Formats: sequence, C-alpha cells, structure tokens
Amino acid sequence: MRTASSHRRLVVSVGVVLAASLVVPAASAAPAPAVVAVAASQTAATVQVPFLAAGGKLLGAGATGFLSEDDNGTARWTRYADGVSTVIAKGEGDEVFGSGPGSDIVVVGRVWSEAGGDEIYTKAVRMYDMATGAAPVTLDLSASQETFGLLGGAVGSTLLVSRNPQTLKLIDVTGGKPTVRTVGDTYMYPVWATATLPGAAVAESHDDALVVDLAGGRVESTYRMVPHPDWPKPYTQRSLFLTSTHVAWTERTDDKLVLASAIRGQSEVRRTPLGPDDTVQIAGGLVGDWFASGVTDPVTGGNVTPWHAFSAVSLKDGSTVKLLDHARHATQGPDGSLLVLGVTAADGAGVYRVAAGADGRPTAERVASTGEPNDGATPLTYVGGAPATVDLDGVAKARLSWKFSTARADLSVELTSKVTNEKYRTVVRPASGSGAYPDGSLGFDWAGEVGDWYPESAPNGAYDWAVTARPWNGTPAVTTSGTFTVTRAPKPHDFDDNGAPDLVALDKDGYLDQISTRWDDATGRLVALPNDTSGLRGWNVYDRIEAVGDLAGSNAADLVARDRDGVLWLHRGTGSTTRVGYESRVRIGGGWNTYTQFTGGSDLTGDGRADLVAVDTVGDLYLYEATGSTTAPFEPRKKIGYGWGIYNQLTATGQFGGNPTGDLVARDKDGVLWLYLGKGDGTYAPRTKIGGGWNVYADLVGIGDGNKDGRPDLYARTAAGAAYFYAGTGDYKIPVKPRVSTAAGTANGSAGAPYNQVS
Repeated sequence: MRTASSHRRLVVSVGVVLAASLVVPAASAAPAPAVVAVAASQTAATVQVPFLAAGGKLLGAGATGFLSEDDNGTARWTRYADGVSTVIAKGEGDEVFGSGPGSDIVVVGRVWSEAGGDEIYTKAVRMYDMATGAAPVTLDLSASQETFGLLGGAVGSTLLVSRNPQTLKLIDVTGGKPTVRTVGDTYMYPVWATATLPGAAVAESHDDALVVDLAGGRVESTYRMVPHPDWPKPYTQRSLFLTSTHVAWTERTDDKLVLASAIRGQSEVRRTPLGPDDTVQIAGGLVGDWFASGVTDPVTGGNVTPWHAFSAVSLKDGSTVKLLDHARHATQGPDGSLLVLGVTAADGAGVYRVAAGADGRPTAERVASTGEPNDGATPLTYVGGAPATVDLDGVAKARLSWKFSTARADLSVELTSKVTNEKYRTVVRPASGSGAYPDGSLGFDWAGEVGDWYPESAPNGAYDWAVTARPWNGTPAVTTSGTFTVTRAPKPHDFDDNGAPDLVALDKDGYLDQISTRWDDATGRLVALPNDTSGLRGWNVYDRIEAVGDLAGSNAADLVARDRDGVLWLHRGTGSTTRVGYESRVRIGGGWNTYTQFTGGSDLTGDGRADLVAVDTVGDLYLYEATGSTTAPFEPRKKIGYGWGIYNQLTATGQFGGNPTGDLVARDKDGVLWLYLGKGDGTYAPRTKIGGGWNVYADLVGIGDGNKDGRPDLYARTAAGAAYFYAGTGDYKIPVKPRVSTAAGTANGSAGAPYNQVS
C-alpha cells in the first residue's frame, strides 16, 4: 500500500530527475519552413530507410528528423541531414509517441494494468530529445493520483493524459517538476487524438471533437460529430486532424465515408465525400485547405483498391490532385506538411513529404527511400506454382510455395482440410529472413499439422488453400485459392488416416480408447492428443487385441482380437476421426487359443501387405500371410521356426533394421530383447541382441514412425503405467536410441479405469 509520505517522496524524486536532465529544445516550437524544406530536398537521394521496406508506420516528424516503427515493432529516429537512424529503446508493453510536428522529442510510455483491475494506464514514461542526444527524462505517472492516467501523446514537453471516465490532463515537465493542469469540465470517456500543433491538440469525447488550447489549458471549441452507425452497419474508426486553420474528422453520413471539416473558430461544418464506402481507415491529413489521403485496409496496411491512390481534395471547391500511387501511412510534418510512407511509379517506395506548392496545391517529394527495386504502381499478380499433391511420407516437413509477380510481399496462408474442416494458418514474412526461395516463389516448410486449438497431424485427403499476398510497397493485396491433396501410404498404427501413429488401449472394464499422437519438435517427445474414438464398450470379450496394419485394403490400420473361446476376429479400420473408428467384426477362425503370442503389421513376404506371425504352446513359429481379403484375410499357416517358446513378447516393427522387409523384436524370459531381420521370403535371419532389462515393460509396440524421420520406432509401457519412446536408428546393430518418456497411454481410460493393455 502506498502511504502519503511515500507518495510525497516519489514526487520529489521525479522532480530531481527532471531538473537534472531536461532541457526543453527549441524544436518544441514551430521550425522555420525553409530549414525543413532545404533539408528534405538536399537529402532526397541519400536517406535510406530499408527497415520500412516490408511495412511499418510513421509516428512523427520533427525539425531534424522523423520517427517511424517498422513491421516488427522497432521504433527509430532518422535524421534528415545524414540519414542516420537511431533505435529507440523499447520494452514489452511500451508505446512510442512523437511530440507533434516540428518537435524532436520522442516519448516512450509503458502501458500497465493491475491484475484484476479494469483501468489501463501508463506507468513509466521516458522522454528523449533526439536533437541534443541528452539523457532521457523519466517520469512515473502512477506515482501520484495527480499524474495518474493513460498517455495519449505529447506536444513538445507536454504530456497529453486522460483519466477515465471524465478527465483530460496536460502534464508539463518544463522547469524540472511536473505541472498538472486539468482541461475544462468533465467529459465522457475522453481520448486524446494524435493530431497536435505546438499550441493545440484534439480530443474525442463520445461524439464530440474538442480543440484544446494548450497555453490556456482550456477547450477552444467543440464540434458535434455524427454518431457511429448501429450494428449491423459497418464500423469505421474515426480519425481526427488539426492545422492552424482547420479541424477535421472522418465519419459516416448516410452510410457514406466523408470528411467533416470546419474552419477553427467557426461553427459551420462542411462534409466532403471520400469513398470508397466499405470498412476502411484513412491514412492522411490536412495540408492547408486541402485534405490528402489514401484509404487503407486496417489488416493489410495497403490501399484497398487500385483506383484509390493517395490524393488531395480541396475543401473549397472539391477539385483533386493525385500525389502518390499508393500509401500505407501518414503523419503530420512541420509547417503544415505531411510525411507519407508510400510509392510512386517514378521514384519507387519511400517516405514522401507532401506540402503546399507555390500555387497552394499540394505536391509530393521523396525524402527517404526504402531501397526496394521500383515496382512502380503495377498491381501484384499470382503467377502459379501451387502444389497439386503434398507427399508427407517419411518427411518431417514439406515445402509449400506460391509464385507472384514480385517476391517483395508478405503472405497470409490458410489451409483447410475437406475431411475434418480443421485449419492451419501462418504468415510468411520474407524480410525476416525466411520464406523466399531461389526460384522467386514464396512459402514455408509445413510440418503437416492442422488445428486451431491444438496442433495434430493433418489427415490425408483434399485441402482448400487460400493465400493473400501483401506487397511491401503498399499496392493492393491479392488473394488466390485452390486445392491440393495430402498423400501417405497406409501405416501400421494409423487408425485415423493422418500419418501419425495411434495406440489402442483397453481398460479393465472393457472400454477401448484410441490414443492419437503427434511429435512435438520443441520438446522432442511423442505427445498424446485428446481421444477421438474413445469409450467403445464391450471389448472385454477379448483376451488380446493387436494392431496389425492394413490387412484388408482399406488404407487404414486394422485390429485383430481373440475372444476367450479362441476365436480370432477382424475389426477393419475405417480411417475415420469419428467416435466409431472400426467396422463390425468379421470372424477369421477358431483355435487361436493354441498360441501364446501373436503379432502383425510387418510385411514379411514383400507383397506390400502386412502379415501376422504366431507362436504356439510348443514354441513353433507360424506365418499367416495376408491376402487383402476382408472375409478371408490370411492364407493357411506356414511353419517358419521352432524354439520360440523362450520368448514372452513378440512385436512386429516394420523395417526396423534398415532392410526393405518387415522385422520383429522378441523378448526372452530373462528380459533380453532380440532383433530378427525379415528376409523377404516369409522367414527371418538369425537374431541380433539389442540389450537387456526389457522385462520392466508390460507392453512393447512397434508404433511406426513416431518422430517423422522415416524410420519405425518402438513404444514401451510398464505395468505401473509409465511409458517411453525409443526412436529407431535404421541400424540393425544398434536399432534404437535411448528412451524418452511420453504421456501417451499413461492416463486412465475415458471411463476412468486404468489400462491393462496398450497395443
């Protein structure tokens, strides 16, 4: 809690800092027009602002330089004289303000909100004099109820602060101590506008525009603005403008976008149509009795339409003059000028100074260049190159790219699965160092995932894509769309047809859960996703369930399950993400209680179909070769080995040892794990020892490629419920890497009971 004595100490400490460091510069007064004009023309070809090439905005223009913020939020002060740009120190939550036209003071305010509080306010404030380079002035607005509020801008060394719901404040730091003045009477949620002059500012209070005389600390005049239209009509944020002779604002009148303007000191308001009349914002300002503007899209930051260039309209007779082909942002400059970030076909992209010419009509002159090749005003077009098929087999990422008439553009990409309607969205910003390729296309490396709320593997099938390209020079954005198809070969543990391994888990009450997984690159772990097909009851009629790959040609993994009478059943996978992921069971045959172990999912014969092997009670090993038929999925058994009774766990692993056919791992009664490489003829090569200690696991599962490196992996779970992922190496001598823990299969089932088998 802040006491009265501590409050006084804070105020005194602020006064000491101000007295020690603040020198009010002459730049806070209006500069001589000739000085700025000469500086601009002398440096038009030399000042470079490459950091504004990919977007950004202008925050202010002083006597010696101008303030900007690039698309990444970095603020800089750039001098007219030599083009040197200085980065303004800025932390998280900081907002940067210019101090009005002609002022070289830059203000940085830290926006703050107490936990659980309703009011947003400005805490720390730093003021930099960019003309002298003096140490910054610091001020804590929250140190006193007198200075407390939200910083809306500054005029020279005067801070414009509002305190909702009804107060406007002027906090002048000249003289070494904050001097606070309250403006006029109470207002309805007032907000300071960015339009200022050395001696005046504008505030918005509900539907009133207030012109404030800063010297007198009073409202000079009040203008009633047309109220915002009611929903569902489009909302357009107001912009307010101020010069020594005029005040103006944007509004909607009869559903049309117009500029309302008045001569200061006079009550008559004149309304000039602007158009177009969609939900757009204005970039521009007043230049004498002209209004120069471009209509911009608040999302893209560029002109909405090719035919709406940055132009000036006379407030006297409605005549117009085109100034720039396109513009992204504008701010007030000294002596009634504007600085505009835009492009012309003649000079290219950069910062332009717009000012009244000898005949009073506005003209534009480039004062700084972004250094981009001059694309002129030619609209961007889509050239082609979109993928038709995206193969995600055995790759961690797949490159998606599109080609436009220029690579100097940002992309917004949206992919939508036609199977699940799940989406993937991303933004490509080549200026940040990635996304532009040698062939001139733009794109990104897709990890093959979708999901608005949590990422998961993208399902196979058709996708709609939509790509919006936003040129850096502010020319209109272009959206193009199309479709592609994601393909993968069937996987032995992929039940929902998205390429990522799934597990099936049976709890003691007979409920079967399907556990979907994804590989998290950030943590290097196999992650369990919320269950898609969970709580399927009645599965306790079986004493063993095995995932055996695609036995019956459905392009989805299937299950075989043995009931307590020894009958083996096929549950054909549907590849569906709905609750029912398996078809009704089909009887394979009886007598399967003669087998102590069986496993499937590896292709042992080289015909592309997953086969099954089983060990009987005397230790003989039999091969059941897959047929591809639903009604008779296996050929008659063939004996392919003996002496296998020493093993208490068999697990088909796929191509585990790097050979082209399916392999198998077997655990003996001492806990040693052995690798059997498939020979491709339905038999195995002599075993290779993997290592000991594997008897800690209740379940060993050849899960398939869990980490998307193209090699099959191994999943293991203890009887206590801990689970681990062993990444495959593809080397039969050392086939797995050290284990990494995973949460997949470790929780209780969807019905609340622990799992007693995971396959």
